[in-house]
Amino acid sequence: MANSCNDVTAPMPLSFFTAIVSLLLALVTIPGNLIVCIAVLKDPLKSLKTPFTFFVVNLAVADLVVGVVTEPLSVLTHFREGFSLEVRHYVVPIHMSYFISCTASVLNLAALTADRFVAISYPLQYRVRFTTTRATVIAGLIWLVSFSLPLIYFKVGYLRYAFVFANTAVALTLVIFLFTYVRTVRAMRAQVSQWDGMRQSSQSEDNRARLRAASVEKNITQAFMVMLGFFLCCYIPSCIIIYMMNFCSSCNCTTIHVFRDLQFIFVLSSSALNPFVYAWRLPNFRTAFKKILRSRKIHDTATSSSRQ
Repeated sequence: MANSCNDVTAPMPLSFFTAIVSLLLALVTIPGNLIVCIAVLKDPLKSLKTPFTFFVVNLAVADLVVGVVTEPLSVLTHFREGFSLEVRHYVVPIHMSYFISCTASVLNLAALTADRFVAISYPLQYRVRFTTTRATVIAGLIWLVSFSLPLIYFKVGYLRYAFVFANTAVALTLVIFLFTYVRTVRAMRAQVSQWDGMRQSSQSEDNRARLRAASVEKNITQAFMVMLGFFLCCYIPSCIIIYMMNFCSSCNCTTIHVFRDLQFIFVLSSSALNPFVYAWRLPNFRTAFKKILRSRKIHDTATSSSRQ
């Protein structure tokens, strides 16, 4: 039934609903992820250029592609669909940008998960061996896979490739997350005991420095767990819907179209939510955002005064 619905027009209210939601998400996704990239590039505190934040930027770039390419194409396509205009020329670009950017997003989350696991479980080896150069190589491999894997789409079509996507990139990230989450929680508990012991021991400068570093790692890990929570809330419903689209033999075409748009919106929502997790949960990012916005405001005020 799903494949036979390709030539059946979606209900007009559904098309307009998806177009409006895509527009609202683009208005949140673009500035949110752009300021993440600017914060790390400018790095006003000189503390954001680390392997972890490198993956954060890579994730922000993937989400920015969603906001700049996928969501505007979705707005255009669904509005045209709602007005019963031709949309065939927009289908492949929107699907390819969607799968490439979303594959990059979930693989970056997998890399971030592994990064947090190593940082908490093997802190000394992490600081010595895991450099930004190695992070760059991993990021390059992520984009290589993200551009290569969606090529299957041209062979099997949207619905079947969505099924492949759910069972490869998303499933891999979920497995890595579950494995590392359990191991990281255990490592965090062990380190908390060590930190408590350090607080009760002599308050040497070395101990204070270690406590500060441990506190930073703890904040980053907690923020990352929140980010993965958002990921699960967005991608798990999307994957369930993808299974329903591929295996529901009794669903009519209206239901299939609703499923397609819902799973699409769930995934796009992840790209919009990610930067706000950094802004609200990571102190370094939050301070960098405020400093950049403050300096921009001062610059605009100075420019306005000089014109007068």
